[in-house]
Amino acid sequence: MGRNKGAMRYARCVMLNIDSPLGMGYFEIVNLPFQVTKNITLLGTEFFNLYLVKGETYAIVEGAVSGVTFPFLEQLKELNVPPEAISHLVILHSHFDHIMVFPTLKGRYPWMKIVTSDLNRAIFTSERIVAKIFDSDRKITLALKEQGVISEAPNLQPYAFFPLDITVHEGSVLDLGKGMKIKFLEIPGHSPDCVGAFLEDEGALFCSDGAGFYIPPNFFRPNYWYRLDEAEKSIDKMRAIDPEILCRGHYGTAIGQEVVRKHLQMGRQCIEDFKAFTLEKIHSGCSVEEIAQDVNVRFSKGFLELFPAEENYRLWRLLVQRTLEHFDIEMEER
Repeated sequence: MGRNKGAMRYARCVMLNIDSPLGMGYFEIVNLPFQVTKNITLLGTEFFNLYLVKGETYAIVEGAVSGVTFPFLEQLKELNVPPEAISHLVILHSHFDHIMVFPTLKGRYPWMKIVTSDLNRAIFTSERIVAKIFDSDRKITLALKEQGVISEAPNLQPYAFFPLDITVHEGSVLDLGKGMKIKFLEIPGHSPDCVGAFLEDEGALFCSDGAGFYIPPNFFRPNYWYRLDEAEKSIDKMRAIDPEILCRGHYGTAIGQEVVRKHLQMGRQCIEDFKAFTLEKIHSGCSVEEIAQDVNVRFSKGFLELFPAEENYRLWRLLVQRTLEHFDIEMEER
């Protein structure tokens, strides 16, 4: 695969496949771009994934960080997919590491329509929130450069608002033509605006970060920054769909119905494990700060090591707080 000076040092990704003998019985590395199905192609990098969905026109699902922009454009060239063929850019939730390739694409190719949850109308018109999104992206881009993962990235200037063209909610459908219809479902928990995208004819569910955070080969941890109970309901909702393919926002795709079932079950189990862990620590007299410091050391793995240490600590402290809030609510209900 050809590389320009801005390309990632590598273009590989974790795949989960029942036939692999590694890890949990289904861990392997593949080169990108990777054809998941006839109409779905995995792009981006190991850490930050994008998906090309083909109908009469194309949609890009998931938007990664801006540092992935140039490698992604090279991958499109490799696939002989001209920008003119891409009609929609689909954001599954508004965290910066899932949207920041899209400002460059939207700026260059204004006909591309950005699609996201209707909850993001308020988020994307808040100058304060949008500035924070761009600042977080700038920090991770600098980290990628410092580690030699990329040599250049777009020089993005913060917007007063983030572009948004089409809003979706539970049951909304995006029709790409040729029978390729993306049906949206609300899967909050990780964030209030998190949506999944289901391609029924492909048996493929795009879950973004809604199924918990997986780090290969066998590490799961919860990521309910919004609400624990909603995260549980959302994973149960995805399990009820029983997809054959699970397309994540990080570390690739789970392929095979039994693999997906196991993956979602482990995502659900890691929530139960973290609840038990947090309660045990609290009952033994640990403070929220002490628990957060402990889990920060345990859980800041994989691409999270690129994030500033204080940012990781803030997230883990929030996870502990969300867990305690959940039990306060349960106790009030009893």
